[in-house]
Amino acid sequence: MKKIIIRILTLAAIFVLAVVGFYWYLNQGTTDTTETMAEATFPLVYMKNGDSLLNCLHGYTQEMDVTAMRDTLTPLENDRTLNLRIDPYKKKISDISYEVLNADGSRTLENTKVNKTEEQDGYLNVTLSLQDNLLINTEYALKLKITAGGQVLYYYTRIINEDGLHTESYLDFAMGFYERCLNKNDLESISAYIEPSDEGDNSTFAFSDIHCSMDQLSWGSLSPQAYYKPTPSLKEINDSTATIVMDYMISAKNDNNETELYAVSEYYRMLYTEERIRLLDFERTVNEVFNPENTGVITSSGIDLGIAGRDVEYLSDLKNNCVAFVRQGALWEYQTSGNKMMEVFSFPQQSNSDARDTYMQNDIQIVNIDEAGNMYFLVSGYMNRGRHEGESGVAVYYFNATDSSITECLFVEAKQNYELLKRDVEDLNYISTDRNYFYVCVDGSVYGIDFATHQAEVLVSGLKEGCYGSSRTGRYFAWTESTYDASVLTILDLDTRQKQTISCGDSERLRYLGFLDEAAVYGIADTADINTAHAGLEFFPMKKVELVNGSGEVVKEYSVGNYYVTDTVIESKMMTMTRVERQADGSFVDALEDHIVSSSADESGQAGLTTKTTSRKETETYLTVGSALSTSSAPKVIRSRETIQEGTASVKLEASGEREELYYVYAKGKLYDVCTAINTAVKTADENLGVVVDGNLQNIWERGNKVTKLTLDTSTFPDVIRNGSMDVAAIEEGTGRKALDLSGCTLDSVLYYVSEGTPVLAKTPITDQTPQGIVIIAGYDEYNTILMNPGETETFYYGINDSTALFEEAGNVFMTYWDPISD
Repeated sequence: MKKIIIRILTLAAIFVLAVVGFYWYLNQGTTDTTETMAEATFPLVYMKNGDSLLNCLHGYTQEMDVTAMRDTLTPLENDRTLNLRIDPYKKKISDISYEVLNADGSRTLENTKVNKTEEQDGYLNVTLSLQDNLLINTEYALKLKITAGGQVLYYYTRIINEDGLHTESYLDFAMGFYERCLNKNDLESISAYIEPSDEGDNSTFAFSDIHCSMDQLSWGSLSPQAYYKPTPSLKEINDSTATIVMDYMISAKNDNNETELYAVSEYYRMLYTEERIRLLDFERTVNEVFNPENTGVITSSGIDLGIAGRDVEYLSDLKNNCVAFVRQGALWEYQTSGNKMMEVFSFPQQSNSDARDTYMQNDIQIVNIDEAGNMYFLVSGYMNRGRHEGESGVAVYYFNATDSSITECLFVEAKQNYELLKRDVEDLNYISTDRNYFYVCVDGSVYGIDFATHQAEVLVSGLKEGCYGSSRTGRYFAWTESTYDASVLTILDLDTRQKQTISCGDSERLRYLGFLDEAAVYGIADTADINTAHAGLEFFPMKKVELVNGSGEVVKEYSVGNYYVTDTVIESKMMTMTRVERQADGSFVDALEDHIVSSSADESGQAGLTTKTTSRKETETYLTVGSALSTSSAPKVIRSRETIQEGTASVKLEASGEREELYYVYAKGKLYDVCTAINTAVKTADENLGVVVDGNLQNIWERGNKVTKLTLDTSTFPDVIRNGSMDVAAIEEGTGRKALDLSGCTLDSVLYYVSEGTPVLAKTPITDQTPQGIVIIAGYDEYNTILMNPGETETFYYGINDSTALFEEAGNVFMTYWDPISD
């Protein structure tokens, strides 16, 4: 018996040693450590204007591309000083310096170390005295370099040196409007600034604008209180207008006396007059912070998300066992079988959160989810806290639902800001079926990154805006080499790396239109019908539209008699086609739209969004999961932990080469659009009260920033302008500047360039007064344009309304050149 016991103990010991040894062998060099995401540690920097704080700046751990950091704008004081307040958050600030650069960051104008700071109530007050070589009405980049706790951090803002900008008046107005709405105090004093009409939606707090009622803008019966007060962010300012964005948080009590939190973002566009500030535009978006511990979150009809827009990110597995969704910087997953609500990832904390945790310059995207609740997801943009605090990039995570842990698979570093990076990641993000590769599109190139080796390779480069995209799952990526002169469409299967090419005939051209589910969509037009004389106004009538699968096989063809497709919009599973009809004489006239609906099986589960009307919150959003949920008990709430692999998972992408020339529209306090043609950009900015900048951050058009009247000195006009040439190449050769084709824009919008000192060529019908069919706009006042015929020296007045009609009759064809101020 004793021998048997000894033998059993010996075998047990051998087994334990074998297991330990096997585990050690498998995990050599890949030991994991489990930790909770660390709290934010970096200081915040605020600009000061009088007694007001504005432009809260967040620190980066690396120097960023200045041209990708167009966020806030800070006016200098009249003596070219700039006052800062630094909140160190217990970090020791040991060194401060600043660098002033021209707009594109290519030249440093000043690099100075700060030798004096003043401590007050736990903050550091700093005054920067800038040199006197800054031009008036010209934007520059300011880069602050702060050493905090031994770590070097970088902070960015734009600065402008100009008197009479009325910054304090704008700040006072925006803060006063916010406070009166929140407290329902003295509403009569601000009711005159809004424009209530049928355009306003008074049925939801999720989105309100200047056309809503005063009751709606003052929160109806929600009765909120300030939770985090706003620090205004000044986005644009000139001598007459300003744009401000304010982000803050409010709280309110529900019917069970439980606290609800709401994140609010407000956009103000204002005009300064001697009498008062005028509110040109106002928008407010509201998103309720999801709290599964409040009563009634799980209902029989779905998960109550509260006040939310319709752009909720969510995904369920095929059997609807699990549904994941994103709310205000947090990723949640609900498992129906166990009534479990898991917080998978969140920058905002349950407690001790501040302006650093709730900084919404990042985005969470769900890549896939399986029936057990395991999923891959991405976090793109600025990293608020944790091991990548202060970095910009794309983090790829895997969530293990069994032990509620997340593992970082990759971190792709980027020098772009959040808005630009978000556009790129939306164009393509895919994890291969074998889980070995992550594919992403950044700055016009497609990269394949190996999860095991962290090596990145460029699969496609030199992509042009509007000429590429990915399928719904991301598996297929398609592109052409140009928008209106392409003969080949290429489709890349990212699982197999195999390419399929589709060609058209010699007398035809094809155009990439997008993806409808997993099918690439393109159209074919005859070269004889195509007109690309004016960029931004191209006419490309497609006689046939085809949908092809990843193997290049045509799965659907659209061709209807004399009807031609000129444009398409793809949303969800439907493509809407704008059409024209060819007449007997060969001309085209507008025709009714047509549609193509995808017939592919739904592979994303049955989750969806619905709404319910309540008296206090007005419209509440519910996430449905395909079946009724059990409400017998509150969900079990589980919060995940982060599993960090030893070593580094960071990847640096190689520069993709020369950038395509693009125009960036900033409107409503954000990057609104990216355009390949200047006229498209100007029209978009004009409609949305915005500005247009080029790739070097040079302002090349701005709504509302032109003088009331101006007459140019015609003797200074280049000969090519005086001769009335509207040829782009000739204008660029004759002026040495960039020619701008503004065809399709309004007269009022092109007068901006006259205001900036540049003449504009305009096409007209041939009349006695305009015998050549071209005039030179040499000035304007409140009632007239000042015109000159090519080859002549005398100018003449033409009424504004008559001029508008004259140019419209000729198709609003305008040409000028851009002569930016050298800094």
